[in-house]
Amino acid sequence: MGFVLQILHEYSETHTIFYFLQWMSVFLDSLTAEHLENLHEKLIHLWSNEQTEKQKSQTSNLKLWQNKIEAISTEITDCTLGIEQFLREVGQIYEALEETSAKRETIFLSLPQIAADLMISGVPIELMDGDASYVPLKWVAAILDKLSEKLGDKRLFVLSVLGLQSSGKSTLMNALFGLQFTVSAGRCTKGAYMQLLKVDESSREELGFDFLLVVDTEGLRAPELSNKSQNWDNELATFVIGLANLTLINIFGENPSEMQDILQIAVQAFLRMKQVKISPTCIFVHQNVGEMTAKDRTTEGRRRLEQRLDEMAALAAKQEECSDVTCFSDVIKFDVNTHVYYFAHLWDGNPPMAPPNPRYSHNVQELKSRILLTAKQESRGSIMKISDVKFRVQDLWRALVSENFIFSFRNTQEVMAMSKLETMYNHWTWELRSHMLDLQNQLHNQIQNRKILTLTASMIEDSVVKIYETIKQEFEKYFTEDTESYILIQWKAHFENKLLVLKDSLISDTKRKANELISLKESQERLEQKKKVYQNELFERSQKLALSVKGKELSEEDLLEKFNQLWGKWVCEVSSNVPQAMEPNIDVDAENILLDYFKKEKNIVEKLKRNTEEDFHTDFGKHVKMYKEYCAFSKNLEACDKVSINMTTEHVFSRFDETINSIWSQQRDYDQSDFHKILRVIENELNSVLTKDRYIFTSEYKIKLCWCLFRRASKHFKEMHRAFKTVNDPVNYLESKKNDFFMSFKISCQGATSITSFVDFLWHKLTPAVSDTIWEKMIIKITGDMRVTCPAFNGNRANLEKHILISLAEEENFDNYWQYIHDPESFFRTYTEKHIKMYCSGKGGEKIKTFFKICLDDIKNAILSATHESTAVAKDTSSTASEWLDLFCDYLGNKLIFPRRDLISIEHQEIKDMEFLKEAMSTALDPTMKKVEQNFSSRNIDEMFPEIGKILSKHLCGCWKQCPFCKVICTNTIPKHDGDHSVPFHRPRAVNGSNWYRTDHFVIDCCSSLVASDRLFALTDDCNIPYKNYRKAGRNFATWNITPDSSTQPYWKWFVCHFRTKLEEKYQLKFANRGQIPDEWAKITKQYVLDELKKQ
Repeated sequence: MGFVLQILHEYSETHTIFYFLQWMSVFLDSLTAEHLENLHEKLIHLWSNEQTEKQKSQTSNLKLWQNKIEAISTEITDCTLGIEQFLREVGQIYEALEETSAKRETIFLSLPQIAADLMISGVPIELMDGDASYVPLKWVAAILDKLSEKLGDKRLFVLSVLGLQSSGKSTLMNALFGLQFTVSAGRCTKGAYMQLLKVDESSREELGFDFLLVVDTEGLRAPELSNKSQNWDNELATFVIGLANLTLINIFGENPSEMQDILQIAVQAFLRMKQVKISPTCIFVHQNVGEMTAKDRTTEGRRRLEQRLDEMAALAAKQEECSDVTCFSDVIKFDVNTHVYYFAHLWDGNPPMAPPNPRYSHNVQELKSRILLTAKQESRGSIMKISDVKFRVQDLWRALVSENFIFSFRNTQEVMAMSKLETMYNHWTWELRSHMLDLQNQLHNQIQNRKILTLTASMIEDSVVKIYETIKQEFEKYFTEDTESYILIQWKAHFENKLLVLKDSLISDTKRKANELISLKESQERLEQKKKVYQNELFERSQKLALSVKGKELSEEDLLEKFNQLWGKWVCEVSSNVPQAMEPNIDVDAENILLDYFKKEKNIVEKLKRNTEEDFHTDFGKHVKMYKEYCAFSKNLEACDKVSINMTTEHVFSRFDETINSIWSQQRDYDQSDFHKILRVIENELNSVLTKDRYIFTSEYKIKLCWCLFRRASKHFKEMHRAFKTVNDPVNYLESKKNDFFMSFKISCQGATSITSFVDFLWHKLTPAVSDTIWEKMIIKITGDMRVTCPAFNGNRANLEKHILISLAEEENFDNYWQYIHDPESFFRTYTEKHIKMYCSGKGGEKIKTFFKICLDDIKNAILSATHESTAVAKDTSSTASEWLDLFCDYLGNKLIFPRRDLISIEHQEIKDMEFLKEAMSTALDPTMKKVEQNFSSRNIDEMFPEIGKILSKHLCGCWKQCPFCKVICTNTIPKHDGDHSVPFHRPRAVNGSNWYRTDHFVIDCCSSLVASDRLFALTDDCNIPYKNYRKAGRNFATWNITPDSSTQPYWKWFVCHFRTKLEEKYQLKFANRGQIPDEWAKITKQYVLDELKKQ
């Protein structure tokens, strides 16, 4: 074998290797010819003796002769040696080295290229090892990869042939296309071979493909394979039918039993293809049926064939549990008049001296025309490329070697197309979401500036319609022009609906936020009106003072002294008329609201008085009880239940903190409704607990939890009320405006130099607004760039999960895994924050500076434009300072928060030279922007992290529902989405601490394989439900779509093995008996699972 490898490697010219193989084949034939001849003579002799013994009825010796005949037959089979055995050995060497050798030698790397070159030259290459009943996936994939490299990823039309042994399959293929498949009586083809035929350039465009890949197979129902698995023929038929665009079903003779065999196998294979959404075509070739010229005879033959096909289809449908199939035309498109051909015998007379039958050649030509016509009519989308054929081979074989083909088949082409589509969908949704974030900022600015008092639907929808239509055009273009559009079309309506739902959800969310802000501004307006009264009164007094000193040459210190002399007196006089506000009794409010909420509970007053502890601790005996009606697996709280309960409590506290922070951010006074918000948070969190089918929280738990959170909230609300009172107290408020009034007073006194002071005051107000606006814009820009540049965030939800799993495996921190499994939302926040920090401290740091410069330039240009536009209009209309300020604030209305009321103190100034005002504003622009830049540099970038994390979470993590069996998270990116929850991969149930009923043994099976089995799970003591009917358990079970699949990600097998001790300690269970970890799992390495994840 080493010599053969050396020749194949050293002589790179294909014609030299071809020459070597041809002569090698001749020498091998001559080497075995004499020995084979002796064996055949010996076989004839033994068979003759057997016949003699049969006539003598000597049963004792008959068995001996039969054993000898069987031994000779086996020796004849083993003695067969040809180049196909050597090429098979080449493939086995490649797979062995690929599996075991880290070092890639030149000869190793060249083997697939040699096989690909031979295939291009027309040499048949073994696709399936017929002796071992095995497809060498790595070897075949490597050959097809090299083919793709050398030829390009060309289009292939795959033609296969299927029939009983010695029915003339190889002969037919050779006659059709001038091939060289081995032909003889008996089993000459073993397994399956593929041969490549180049299509003439002039015919490629017409036919729609570049190459024809012909797959020849061994005969079905071979007598020498009677000891093989009964399903072998079905597997072979399923494999070649699934691989091919067109399969020739070859039937030899008119023996009804033989027809029954081949039809039953073929129909079952076609039915399997229908169930996994593969749509092959077939042509029946009925050989050696005599002179079939009479139309009535062929019509009768077709009718009987169709009848048998319908019978076989109904039988196969029953076996595969497929209720929607009653006849063969329900399985595939089939026309009995055009898809059935009758062939005359190959020889015209009796061999060996008989000449070929001209009628056979005529039949071959007719069949060839039909094959090409069928290929031409084939949907361009269903013509596979070389890479697609590789994936199809892998998908089919992996599904076949599993227990259930239908459950196990995963169409890699569809998976890849779906992954690409989800990435595009993620891009479209970000375009829509980022546009809505910008729109929300604009609306926020306009509402704060009091430019919008009432929100109309058109304010939001008109803007969204434009971007949505643009995205829809991209969407339509993608589904029309993508090379895999024929696959994508099945999901078009679903994704179109998802996009529409997201658009409506974003519009609804934007409306809600805008209306809440408008309501808040309206509630603050009464207070603002009071403030305005104080301001006006003080303004009038400052103006009178200004008039009394106008014309006198006073320094700024003199002006400040005169102003201060009267300021304190004015504030005291104005604020003395303000009525005293009533102080809310927050503790009483908290108690009354809880008493009303729990009014149906007995002795609620005493229970509240007893709860004096500051901290909350769960008492599992008092706070939790098992659910009597729905008690899954056990009647006692298990370790995993206690973990889940603690996680739920922590989650409630986390949501409470978020609510309090949200209330604080509104910068308003306390309101009783704030306690009701906290109650709703507690209700929502406890109602959404996944394990409510196992246990329920008692009223004592709810009372204690609510009372604890209400006491905490009371402290916050008291502090909030004090802060609000401090800010809005008339004296404090007026003191905060002292500098504004002094500035107005100074401008009134200065006369000609007042424009400079006017501009200084304006920039003094503008600078913080500019800083805040840039900060908000930066958050969106950084989030958008992270989505593009960070691998974890630049795909769909499944991509994010993949990167999380890689990160967890690399760290090997069990506590992080624990948080990921039992509190995924909290883990995601931590994971996201970590990546945001990495981004900002790494390459993203330079980008942040660029984004800042872009935002700064945008605001700078907006202010400059507003200054010029306002001045131009004001000059034409001889406007006052107040009117110029109105115009200026209008132009900046949606760019930044800059309320016009903050400029009241300078609006009455007399500005005569508008051009000078414009120049003064322009001159002060650059120094102010420098100041903004300095302020940004001194600000802590960490303050952005929560907002960036929140946007990324909304974009990628819509649904947080967990599988009721294994706790894996639904990957749908829309919260409260329509339809079932689902994930691409489930995990072993041991990961979340599941045990077999009434044992302390882990369940190591994956729920996706359990639903493909006949096993049961205990819903109650007297109610066991088959896993395959899990939806009948109702509640959370009914909302999940768990696709039956016998495969499990190696990742979680590695996890279970690696953290076996930790899992047993945490859950207080054992990996024993049915929960014993298989030895194969221990062989899985971390590097292997990381490599597998990175391939996805």
